[in-house]
Amino acid sequence: MIKKGIVKNVQPNGTWEGQYGLMYKFEVTIGDDTGQCMSKSEQCKFEVGQETDYEFVDGKYPKIKPVSNFQQGAYKPQPKNDNVQEYIIKQNALTNATSFVCNNGGTPTDVLEIAEIFSNWVLKGEKPKADDTNDMPF
Repeated sequence: MIKKGIVKNVQPNGTWEGQYGLMYKFEVTIGDDTGQCMSKSEQCKFEVGQETDYEFVDGKYPKIKPVSNFQQGAYKPQPKNDNVQEYIIKQNALTNATSFVCNNGGTPTDVLEIAEIFSNWVLKGEKPKADDTNDMPF
């Protein structure tokens, strides 16, 4: 049964070697319920004074288990930017323009001008005119 309450007491109560390795036992009191809680670490998941959701399993050996408040589907991915492909093309054009200018000599302004020519050809189908290359300083 899942309940909500304030943790009143947490006491270490030894260890136990189980199929998942060494487990730490704690005796935990939340509200009017007292039971055993197991943990893979030396730190109990419950803290005194903390209000928490927990599962209480009554019986000869009562157990108290933490309840996860994780809500599946709470993650909302950001909308994908429609310009991603354009940015990729421009980065590629810039890289190739840099290579071209470095091999032929030029300035950063030359790199940007050539990158614009490359990206315009890919994005808009604009081919450079024959006289566009004559304006280059190299």
